[in-house]
Amino acid sequence: MPRFSAREIGRIETSYTSELGELTWEWVIQVDGTVQYRLNRVGGKTERNPWQLVYRLTPAQRRLLDAEPDRTGDLLARIARERGHYPAGTPASNGRGNHVKS
Repeated sequence: MPRFSAREIGRIETSYTSELGELTWEWVIQVDGTVQYRLNRVGGKTERNPWQLVYRLTPAQRRLLDAEPDRTGDLLARIARERGHYPAGTPASNGRGNHVKS
């Protein structure tokens, strides 16, 4: 399970498995409302790649997460899906092993 830092309000991991190995990405929502991701592991080996900014939460989304913090993982998963990281069992994953861990 991913651990949060004091500057994060949510974190998930997505991974993709192919013939070449497994790639794992970390996705985080920072307290300032930025959503970032980075490639975290390749074939089980930890990588330290730079964070990439992919989204800024709207004020309405920030208020929603303040009121309902349990929905943070759902929002991160939706943002990840919009960028091609699909949870297991969805039609877009086609059983290829691409999944989200929260």
